[in-house]
Amino acid sequence: MIRIGWDISHREFTIRDYYYFSKLYDTLISLGAVVEELMDIRNINGYDVAVFNYPEEPFNNEERRIIRRFVEQGGRVIILGYFRNEDHIADAINSLAIDFGVILLADEVIDPVNSLDPKGLFLITSRILHYNQGVNKILLPCTASLRIISNGVHPIVYAEETAFSKQNGCAPPVFARVQIGKGEMIIGGSCVFWDNYSIEKFDNKKFAMNLLLGRTMIVEEQYATEAHYY
Repeated sequence: MIRIGWDISHREFTIRDYYYFSKLYDTLISLGAVVEELMDIRNINGYDVAVFNYPEEPFNNEERRIIRRFVEQGGRVIILGYFRNEDHIADAINSLAIDFGVILLADEVIDPVNSLDPKGLFLITSRILHYNQGVNKILLPCTASLRIISNGVHPIVYAEETAFSKQNGCAPPVFARVQIGKGEMIIGGSCVFWDNYSIEKFDNKKFAMNLLLGRTMIVEEQYATEAHYY
């Protein structure tokens, strides 16, 4: 039985918000997961997975140490942002993510070809390298991209070749992972890919469950072995 701590101590979206995340919550419960709101990071060690979904407040030095220790000892941390640095989300996330070799950019990824909306902001991508068991295609609305600044960081998801960011070039990485000790940190540019609208699109629900419950498979393709540092 996996235990998930969903942080709300940094003014994140609560998973108990029926309008936004009830489908995600109900799916996890139906699969036997324990999902609880985490109101104090000092209690993080009671969980297997910690989620920070749209944190609006930065992480202080003590919290950074606690989270890193949690990862080193085998925990999985998932921290997800949003495009354009709205509500200073990128700033808040980077106060932690930079310790793990990743920066969430204050950009937007646009795909004029593979998108559900005419502005190209509801990205569709099949370039999913990790946590892709049963996953062929996912929807990522309002996505920022990642700048990888450490050799130990591995992209999980890229935007399609038709996508671009003014800050990060064509087909940038939008999800990445880094293993530290026995655990891992996962950083993503879209915090709404698993909301009540998106989770029913394509293979979003499977991808969400893979991330949260730890199911992984690696796709061996050319872009999976290329260096992507910016």
